[in-house]
Amino acid sequence: MSIDISTLALLTITVAFGLGAMSIALTFHHSGTRGTQGLRHWGRGLVVYSAGFSLLYLYPKFGLPLLYAGWICVLVSMLVMYKALLRICGSGGHRTRFGIAVIGTTILAWVYFGLVAPNPIRQNDVTSVAIGVIAARAAWDIWRYAMRSRFRAPAFAVLAWLLLTSARPLMEVMTRDVHAGDLDPMSLFGPPGMVFFRVLILALLSISVIWLEISRLYEVVEDQATHDELTGVANRRAIVALLESELVRAKRLHTPCSIAIFDIDHFKRINDTLGHPAGDQVMKWVTKVIGKSIRPYDTLGRYGGEEFLLLMPGARPEAAIIVAERARAAIQGQDCIVDGKPIRITISAGVAAWSEDVDSDALLRSADSVLYRAKQAGRNRAELAGA
Repeated sequence: MSIDISTLALLTITVAFGLGAMSIALTFHHSGTRGTQGLRHWGRGLVVYSAGFSLLYLYPKFGLPLLYAGWICVLVSMLVMYKALLRICGSGGHRTRFGIAVIGTTILAWVYFGLVAPNPIRQNDVTSVAIGVIAARAAWDIWRYAMRSRFRAPAFAVLAWLLLTSARPLMEVMTRDVHAGDLDPMSLFGPPGMVFFRVLILALLSISVIWLEISRLYEVVEDQATHDELTGVANRRAIVALLESELVRAKRLHTPCSIAIFDIDHFKRINDTLGHPAGDQVMKWVTKVIGKSIRPYDTLGRYGGEEFLLLMPGARPEAAIIVAERARAAIQGQDCIVDGKPIRITISAGVAAWSEDVDSDALLRSADSVLYRAKQAGRNRAELAGA
């Protein structure tokens, strides 16, 4: 038994509205985060998409105004869903000029095929191609996100369905038997198989977007659990866990490993005289300067208060003290700008090298001991344990 075009059009409307309502409902208990804002936009886009198809469904009874209104709703819904994907992926841009260009070009094409060379089927083709262009641009942005994301599977799933969405309009135009004449339901919505294909892709795409959203939220939570909120480097739990992991690896492979603990000199004085916001700026700056001074495979973490722990896998004592001294000199060699005013900052460092009879706690105590020695010796210096 075959299903007629009207039934499939109603199926499109129902599925789009249902998926949109479900997407919005999923955000009720997690309002305020970037990921859920993106999913909420996706749901709104689906609802507008459903409204657009409702207007197109009613067009044969009520005339051209509903046709153009339906087309505009569908295009706007695609742009809203594109914006939703940008939000979920953490992109700062909204592609406003891209949206204006697509809608403006489409309207000009409608005018041309409506007044200059009247052909309503070509107008519909132009709308389909515009949808494909939006989907293709979204696919490109998702591809770039997938390349830097730790959770690539949902991003690649969204990418696959977007590519099919962008290819579908071309398939519709190429498989169309008639390219002139009245715009009947078959010409407006496509053959039954193509309409069902559209509904299926829409459902799979929406499920993949929800998967992407969940993965994104998991990534955010994971980052919050392992990174210091102020400086952006690893927090104490994460850097100590990484240290223990590196020591296990060093013991298994018989490779060296060293650490350094940095402390900002006279940091309490900075907080007392300039205020805690200034102290926060100083810690961010120190983190940035040290990060530029260390090796690419070293890891810096906030150890506590104004102290930072640097993990240097593969570094022997003589190499580790060079890295610590380079970071100390970089801090000393430039001013920290706080509220537009330059201030001088120095740091002290305690460096310790691992040996097979030393665990992580003992290694940390050793580095902390020589840090204290550097402080006692006048600060603004790096000391090596055992030297």
